[in-house]
Amino acid sequence: MPSTLRDPTTGLERLALARLPTPLDEAPRLARALGIARLAIKREDMAGYALGGNKLRQLDFILAEALAAGADILITTAGSQSNFCRSLAGAAAKLGLGCHLHLRAAMGTEMVGNLLLDNLFGATVTFTAVTDPWDTAVADEMTAIAAGYAAQGRKPFIVQLTGVSAAVGVCGWMSGAAELMKDFEARGAVPDVMVAVCGSGLSLAGLALGFKHLGCRTRLLGISAQQPAPRLKAWISSTAGEASTLLDISTRLTEDDFDIIDSEIAPGYGKPSPASVAAVRLAGRTEGLVLDPVYTGKGMAGIVTALRTGVLQPHHSVVFLHSGGTPGLFTHADAFAGETFTGEAAA
Repeated sequence: MPSTLRDPTTGLERLALARLPTPLDEAPRLARALGIARLAIKREDMAGYALGGNKLRQLDFILAEALAAGADILITTAGSQSNFCRSLAGAAAKLGLGCHLHLRAAMGTEMVGNLLLDNLFGATVTFTAVTDPWDTAVADEMTAIAAGYAAQGRKPFIVQLTGVSAAVGVCGWMSGAAELMKDFEARGAVPDVMVAVCGSGLSLAGLALGFKHLGCRTRLLGISAQQPAPRLKAWISSTAGEASTLLDISTRLTEDDFDIIDSEIAPGYGKPSPASVAAVRLAGRTEGLVLDPVYTGKGMAGIVTALRTGVLQPHHSVVFLHSGGTPGLFTHADAFAGETFTGEAAA
């Protein structure tokens, strides 16, 4: 069994599969193009195995629990092009564990993007007709899958970011908050705002709770890619509360401690928008930065919206969480058709 280490921020056992710390890269040309004073990118896309991503920090904690429980196969659920499921499949391969992904078919079943990588990493894939990630029916389906493996003498471990694994997932990004505070110290300035794209919202929950617990004044702004802001804010606050209880700390996150905007969801979860495609182009042409049009591209488009609506101000210093998701760019290549590339970057 791989060795674990005790995380100094949370006191929990964790693995060390992710390659940390990840870089914090200045992006001055993109900052000028967006119209903000200063911008840096936290490069979770460079976090390590399976093309990286923000989920690797959560998996270090979740998989420490799974291994301690004696698991030999991991079972999880999400959308069929889930970055989290791709990361989990990669981690299972690295650890020599089985992996069963029970995916929502609504995002497609063609073996492209993350589904191709899931196959490459050796995961077993089945599909569910459930469309809501918070629907308890999918948890029941995973329980049945786990029972089938147990009947074969296996030791299944269920992972669900919108269910049993949520609080531990928050703890993974509390640890990330401590790393960012070291980044800010080395940078010589604490940013006004940190922007993160939200699917389940656990990364933002961990960052917001971590910053509050550790005394960092940086405000968290979440750009929802999936859920209406009121539902997401309530979920984030509730799940952060579960993490506080797990860690036995008095710090409690409230809905006033962070901001969520949901203007970038259209035309729907996992679907590019004209604004997100434009944002991906802008990041590429100003910084050589690769975003994708359904997550990080929507996050960058959300910065434009937040500036227009006054949630962000031009004088603000901003850090953007690059959560990975690179396979999504190639899955949606057709969204970039129709423009002749001139080779001229934005000023």
